[in-house]
Amino acid sequence: MQAHIIWLILGAILMLLETVIPGGIVVFLGFAAIMVAGFVHFSIITSIPIAIITWFISSIFMMFVLRSFFMKFFEGDSYKQIVDEDEDAIGSCVEVIEKILPHEEGRVRFRNTTWGARSDEEFSVGEKAIIEKRDGNKWVVKSI
Repeated sequence: MQAHIIWLILGAILMLLETVIPGGIVVFLGFAAIMVAGFVHFSIITSIPIAIITWFISSIFMMFVLRSFFMKFFEGDSYKQIVDEDEDAIGSCVEVIEKILPHEEGRVRFRNTTWGARSDEEFSVGEKAIIEKRDGNKWVVKSI
C-alpha cells in the first residue's frame, strides 16, 4: 500500500474519532495526517521519519493555534453557575422532628436527612418551619 494512502486512512480515522472523543483535538491530528499525505503524494516528503516529524509538528501547531481560533466560533455547551447551597436552602420548608425551644437546639428534616436547628420561637414535633439562615452546621428556622 502506498504511503500517502496510509496517511489518508489515518487522517480519516482520527477525524472520525472526534465524534467519539469530542474536544477539538483529535480532528487536528487527522488534518495533520491528511496534510502529510499530500506532502508524501507530491514527493515533498520522501522518508518516514520526516513524515512523522512533520505530522507531529503540524499537529502541535494546529492544536495550539487553530484550536483556540476555532473554539471562539464553536463553543461547547458550558455555562457558569454560582452554586451556594445555603442560598438555595433559604426559604425551604422543613419538618420539625425534635422539639425546638427558644435558644435551644432541636432537629428538622431537610432533603431527606436531619439537621440541627435552632430558633427564637417554639416548634413542636410535626410542625413546619422555614429555613431563615445557616449558623455553622445548624439551620436557623422561623415560623411559616
